[in-house]
Amino acid sequence: MKRRILIDCDPGIDDALAILMALAAPELDVVGVTTVGGNVGVDATTRNALALATLAGRRVPVARGADTALVVDKKRAESVHGADGLGGVPLPAPAYAAEEAPAWEFIRDRAAEFRGELEIVAIGPLTNVALALSAYPETRERIKAIHLMGGSIGFGNATPAAEFNIVADPHAAAAVFQSGVPITMFGLDVTNRANLSAEGLEELRAVGGRALSPCCSMLDHYLAAYRSFGRDALALHDPLVVAWLIDPSLVETRPYRVDVETDGRYTSGKTIVDVHGVSKRPPNAEVGVELDAERFIALLTRLLRSYDEPGAAGPLGTD
Repeated sequence: MKRRILIDCDPGIDDALAILMALAAPELDVVGVTTVGGNVGVDATTRNALALATLAGRRVPVARGADTALVVDKKRAESVHGADGLGGVPLPAPAYAAEEAPAWEFIRDRAAEFRGELEIVAIGPLTNVALALSAYPETRERIKAIHLMGGSIGFGNATPAAEFNIVADPHAAAAVFQSGVPITMFGLDVTNRANLSAEGLEELRAVGGRALSPCCSMLDHYLAAYRSFGRDALALHDPLVVAWLIDPSLVETRPYRVDVETDGRYTSGKTIVDVHGVSKRPPNAEVGVELDAERFIALLTRLLRSYDEPGAAGPLGTD
């Protein structure tokens, strides 16, 4: 049976690859995409989600969500993803419009429709998810699990202590971790090892194709940002969550208690992962700790190449 997933995202270059991977995977049934302000504003992330679905040849419902965090000022990552979120790479114009319902109502409705089956793949700030769980408490019992890219055991990338998706809305993240919904957390500890080298990027570019070619152009922009940080390889954070859904053996997880700092002067947005159990509180998340990076890249490549296989649907709105 296919896993029914809803992708909550802020595309974003690595989000774009994750969406295209999910839409290509026969193991996954993508029942919707919800967008949130994060890497860029929600108008851009919504447009990008619609354009990516159009490129994939899929009319997947897309619902626009929150543009700002619950409490803190909004944060953006345009220096990494470009002003449009996709490194300025042109995609097909969206072939259809976003849903009328906001993201939190869309999450509520899909959870009710697929009661006990829906898994949320949260690869942006957690504002929409927190709003859905808070406004509609019955939704907590209807969601099978939340699989999120965010946080880390020991370090940050947006601040010395905090990862971007969590620090962009720490209060939402804290609410999600306290919700009682089963959570799998893919933090920087494993996603920073989901590396693609400059040489690996050139190998993908040589393969080319309908999805791979624009993805490689996006990754050129992404790699330039990583080089400005002193790294000559880029980390494919969000695609790792999708890859794990398809092949859970890619990532080793361990059960830990995770809380989110919301008040620290230097540590706001930090995920406090109780590795040694000193709090004596029960675990509330499975946390990724080890990764088979080579097999991950192979899976990503196979899925993105599949858009050029015989019988694959073409972009929506084209003959």
